[in-house]
Amino acid sequence: EPVMSSNGMVKLGVMVSALMLSPIAIAGEAVVEWKSPEKYTDIRSGDQSAKSMHNSVAKSLGGEFSGLAAQLPAGYRLSVTVTDLDLAGEVDPIPMRQMNEVRVLKDIYFPRMIFDYQLKDARGAVLQGQTDVELKDMQYLSSMRTTRSSESFYAERKMIRDWFSKQITASLK
Repeated sequence: EPVMSSNGMVKLGVMVSALMLSPIAIAGEAVVEWKSPEKYTDIRSGDQSAKSMHNSVAKSLGGEFSGLAAQLPAGYRLSVTVTDLDLAGEVDPIPMRQMNEVRVLKDIYFPRMIFDYQLKDARGAVLQGQTDVELKDMQYLSSMRTTRSSESFYAERKMIRDWFSKQITASLK
């Protein structure tokens, strides 16, 4: 029996989640690969195992890419390879009753993400792409005062939405 790698499982999970979340057929699709997440700058959690935290990050941020790609014309494919991630805040070991650490949000701990991407049309022609795209939001705390700021990984998801709007959507108009 073939064995699927954890990266393959994450890709499959992101694609299945996108299909389940969409009430209508997806126009475009996204495939997100998480390259060597154990080497990322910061995806630590104060109360989850490293694997569980990575799965949470992959589901949330991969789902963001998939949701945005669904806005693309039919047959378009956005391929993203995440090479580094530094989540907003920093896990600070503060003695708690349950001995969990908490993520502390401060201006100096802004979110950052590095990835490569390619956007292909329905024929498979590369429309655009770039390596080592670096997203960061040094003002993330001031933009978190919205009603959506309670969603998981809000600052990172907002960075992805902003990038998609400026880089992908604007170029297709």
